[in-house]
Amino acid sequence: MATVTEIAQDIYRINIEAPGSAVTYSFFVIKDELPTLVETGMNRMFDESLEAVKQLIDPSTLRYILVPHFEGDECGALNRFLELAPNAQPVCSPIGAATNMADFSIREPIAMEDGEILDTGQHRFECLVTPYVHTWDGMLPYEHTTGTQFCSDVFIQPGPGPATTDQAEIEGMLAMYKMIGIFPSRAHLDSALDKIEARNPKVLACHHGSVITGQIPAYLEAMRDEDIIGVTEWNPMRETKY
Repeated sequence: MATVTEIAQDIYRINIEAPGSAVTYSFFVIKDELPTLVETGMNRMFDESLEAVKQLIDPSTLRYILVPHFEGDECGALNRFLELAPNAQPVCSPIGAATNMADFSIREPIAMEDGEILDTGQHRFECLVTPYVHTWDGMLPYEHTTGTQFCSDVFIQPGPGPATTDQAEIEGMLAMYKMIGIFPSRAHLDSALDKIEARNPKVLACHHGSVITGQIPAYLEAMRDEDIIGVTEWNPMRETKY
């Protein structure tokens, strides 16, 4: 069952635990003049996700759906939400718009350049273009009003965990990265971390694991560990069941 938690002013985490999965899956609802989603969750989880969204907003009023990168758990349910919301548009990086999103989405995507701002009323989302973190079309939105950094697959923590944490749960995070090896480039990851650090976020809204509300500098420093770069022999299909 999906759980709903407010993590910042009018920003809500919807989290779903998938049986057998090493991680949980979150996406985020922003209640505003122009209601917005960050990520959508998987298509196979849509019914559960939709019921959670309905607790917060009328899904037909959605205006924007921000897609950090093209992957099933990030945007698998995109078209399902677009079908319900006639005025909604997907928002992604220029690479994402030019490649996967232009073909996958039933509606024309908005391509956001690095540093470009999307205003939804009370919230302002800055697009941080972050290629190869962990895919070539990466984009991490930063919300200026609340200081919320949407992290996608950066700062993953294993297991269910609490909705939010102000503790430095770093060992589990690093162990998971060393096992799954999702970051192909040290330079690209460091560039993304530099962009995040420069904005001094108050909240790290993680796609997998707890939302981080404290000791953020320690998480940023830990992510510069060289051992988390590269591909391993981990097989996600063997380890994860949905």
